[in-house]
Amino acid sequence: MMKNVAEVVKNHPILVYLGILVLLPFALFINLGLMPLISDEPTRAVVTLEMILSGNYITPTINGEFYYNKPPLFNWLLAGVVALTGNMNEFTLRLPTVISLILLAFSIFLFSRKTLGWQHGALSGLMIVLSARILFWDSFQGLIDLTYSLVTFWSFMALYHFSDRKQWLPAFVITYGCAAAGFLMKGFPSVAFQGISLLVWLTYLRSFRKLFSWQHLAGIAFFAMIAGTYYYFYLQTNSLQDLFSTLIDQSNRLNNKEGSIGHWLGHLIVFPFEMSYEFAPWTLLLLLLFNKSIRQAIFSDRLITFSLLMFLSNIVIYWISADMRPRYLFMLFPLLFVVLTKAWQAALAQPGGLLKFVNTVFQLLAFAGALSLLVYPFWSETRDLMGVRILIPVLLLISLSAAFLTLKIRQLIIPLLMIVLLTVRIAFNLYNLPARYASYPDAGYCAGEIRAGGLSRGHQVYVLGDTPFNHDASFYISRENGSIVRRVWSVEDSAAFYITDRKNLANFASIPETWEVKHEFTIKLNETRLLLIKKKP
Repeated sequence: MMKNVAEVVKNHPILVYLGILVLLPFALFINLGLMPLISDEPTRAVVTLEMILSGNYITPTINGEFYYNKPPLFNWLLAGVVALTGNMNEFTLRLPTVISLILLAFSIFLFSRKTLGWQHGALSGLMIVLSARILFWDSFQGLIDLTYSLVTFWSFMALYHFSDRKQWLPAFVITYGCAAAGFLMKGFPSVAFQGISLLVWLTYLRSFRKLFSWQHLAGIAFFAMIAGTYYYFYLQTNSLQDLFSTLIDQSNRLNNKEGSIGHWLGHLIVFPFEMSYEFAPWTLLLLLLFNKSIRQAIFSDRLITFSLLMFLSNIVIYWISADMRPRYLFMLFPLLFVVLTKAWQAALAQPGGLLKFVNTVFQLLAFAGALSLLVYPFWSETRDLMGVRILIPVLLLISLSAAFLTLKIRQLIIPLLMIVLLTVRIAFNLYNLPARYASYPDAGYCAGEIRAGGLSRGHQVYVLGDTPFNHDASFYISRENGSIVRRVWSVEDSAAFYITDRKNLANFASIPETWEVKHEFTIKLNETRLLLIKKKP
């Protein structure tokens, strides 16, 4: 029977791609809003919430104080989603991330389909979605990086498309427009991407003089108009004195914050291996580039040359940076995946030992991924969850079928492995995330903060003195309370609620008996115990 199935699938590869399309929404959306906000998510959320509450969309704030680390474009997008959905929950705040990831994959497909064909173009787009780091971490977090990467990748696309047609005005105007949008999300990294990309590609094309053309000046003017318009309005309410120094500091990843030259040198060595791990399993295809005939076959293509040049020239900044995180590279690895997909395509036409090794590893990963699903019916934290004995066998059947088909259909090994990865992610959503929710303390922190906001609704809330307070608590309490939580250094509003720790309560409450503790809760910051207090009538 498997032989007959393999024959059908081999003759109709579109069935595998349709299977991926069917599974993908379940992988990306199931339980997307289950976990409380973590990492930098609360920062993006509280900035957006304070914009909505204050009506001030120009000068970002946290706890009513100016926030300089990031310009507001991503927060505007979040605010737009909130306005469209009427909700500001975890699902809504993470929705732009998933939409951006889908658009990024589709953009990679559009970028590469002429060179790779539709099947392999689709694979190159899916590789970014199904790389380890994104599939099991960043794709379900409401962070800025995937949206920023989408805009930056559009700039790469525009540079290649219009320079290839010698249409220099749209080449400069569109890329500088994307750079301006990126600048209004993350600041100066977009300037670096734009400058490096133009310099390297125009030098390769022997069109360096285009940097001194009126078309390039028009692009610069477009960037200045977009960014300048925003900062003109910004100046109406605040100065730029602290803004740009903070943006420069946030963009500067060259400083070794460990304070050790040894740590930096170690980073230079470890970086390629770490990135190969973070974006596995597709980085395994790098091995194919050791084959000279494969290199000769793929680098005769202009798009492949462009992709490799953009990847290598822009990744250097991060390679030499002591403070680097994988999510900063999401816009660059699609370029590498286009190159690697082309290498795999070329290797299929001239099979050898390297291709056999790569395919064997992919096959082993497919079986390992499928068999990993057997954990859930037996793991103490998931074995009693709803549907585990029904859904896991279904997912296991799908993934094992795909794994066995990798043994029969060599040219479909990668898309079949993708099906396995999608089933693993679906099981992760259904059972791993609920297990985390039940066992991790984050849900308890969140529940305490939500209750504090609900109890104080209709009254102003202040954080007293130097009471430890994090962005998680700021967001959840402000959302439930309906007003911005601000920090104060004296007790003046007797009708307000105050959040304090024991030390600040002793410092500020000269007569403790006049204060009533309405709620006690713990925040994630050093597991600090806080009190919600109010003066007795």
